[in-house]
Amino acid sequence: MLEVINVQILTLATKEGLPDDRAKPMIRFELTDGRDFFMVNIPYDIARNIALFLSDQPTPDSRLQVHDLIGELALVERVEIDLFVPNSDVYQATIQVLPEGFERAIRYSMVPSHATLLAVVNDAPIFVADELIKQSIDRSKENF
Repeated sequence: MLEVINVQILTLATKEGLPDDRAKPMIRFELTDGRDFFMVNIPYDIARNIALFLSDQPTPDSRLQVHDLIGELALVERVEIDLFVPNSDVYQATIQVLPEGFERAIRYSMVPSHATLLAVVNDAPIFVADELIKQSIDRSKENF
């Protein structure tokens, strides 16, 4: 596993620097070894929330959202983007959380963009499996 040192939302943007709702956002993960890992077709609302948080802009909606609530109920310990789902073109992530009042962490499989949002909001480390990075590079070479 390689640790992510920087997360960026890449997409068309408005002058405020937030994703445009017609865009197909992607996430760029900068890794400790200098390589980048990309995830495409990120849901607009997830990309927007990540961008808002990373740019330190207030959310236009004052209501509590699920990604805020998780941090109130549990410590998000880490996120691992660890699987390319067979016979698909999507990744899977594993999130490790320690619910309040529990002695042991619990691991859940999640949509990686959603897990990334939880990690960013809760300042938890993100890791990407080296095998996924290699597969991503191989798929990129096949497309050119």
